[in-house]
Amino acid sequence: MSAMPSVLQTIVGRALIDAEFRKALVADVRGTLMREGYQLDEVTIAAIESATCDPERVRSFSAAFTSEFLARGEYVC
Repeated sequence: MSAMPSVLQTIVGRALIDAEFRKALVADVRGTLMREGYQLDEVTIAAIESATCDPERVRSFSAAFTSEFLARGEYVC
């Protein structure tokens, strides 16, 4: 069974705007998800691990996302 979209949306959204969570997630997906209380199936965890295996790509995507929303005034830290 896959994770509910709302759980994935929460994780992705948090990773985009919370630099410390993003760093922890990239460094240790399973440990971070466990510490934060996220309960996901193995397929979903493997997908997150795959998506976060390139820390520079994750960082640059987050920076671009943040810049875009700050420019539009739709994102508040």
